[in-house]
Amino acid sequence: MRIPYKWRRKLKGFGSFPVRLLAFGLLLLGLGYLADRYIAHQHLPWRPLDLQAPTGFSTDLQLLRLSLSPSSTCAELVESADDFMTMRADPHRVKDPCGWDIARHVDGSAAATLKPKKVTMQCPLSAGLYIWMREIDMAAKTHLGSGVKSVHHAGSYSCRRQVGNSSGQWSEHAYANAFDIMGFELDDGRVISVLKDWNGDKDRKKFLRAARKQACKIFRVTLSPDFNAAHADHFHFDMGPTTSCR
Repeated sequence: MRIPYKWRRKLKGFGSFPVRLLAFGLLLLGLGYLADRYIAHQHLPWRPLDLQAPTGFSTDLQLLRLSLSPSSTCAELVESADDFMTMRADPHRVKDPCGWDIARHVDGSAAATLKPKKVTMQCPLSAGLYIWMREIDMAAKTHLGSGVKSVHHAGSYSCRRQVGNSSGQWSEHAYANAFDIMGFELDDGRVISVLKDWNGDKDRKKFLRAARKQACKIFRVTLSPDFNAAHADHFHFDMGPTTSCR
């Protein structure tokens, strides 16, 4: 059947650049609507961070957006979690560039406490830690048959430059934007050490690698004993400007 001339002219217009651009935009809007409705929000980078959701494809990007948002946004989010033991820290400045203007004191959560308690860190880092502690509690139950009672650490804030390289750059620890994990105490009393168990018992190795895997979904930088000798005894997490999962 021959298409009338006037209809051929109209159909030809759909091949023009403005029309194609409009059609593409409508397609993207439609796909975005479907994704927003049917895909879990932890997988969508444009959705706000949900502290109660499991880690997803976009958890790290949602945390990055939180870092770039006003500090009050993060404070309201972490304070909304009833089982998160945290409170605002007073500003602390010793010398430039060390210290913080806005940070949180963190004792732990319902999933696990910190040992020792009252660690001061930047708010987005604390939000990531809250999520990670819940994930590693589940990982410990899966691989070791017991949940995590406490997370043993070497602190967050330290006014120093990076250790283990010759860059001379200031460490994220200098801004309370990094956290070092030494090991874990389980509900049944066992202690899992990053130093002793990274290449030790099979189940302990599996748990520690699961803990690192979850951290890589959350923090901007996750470093383990696989990175270098300076990290043989701990995990390093930070929310700095670079990205690494080692």
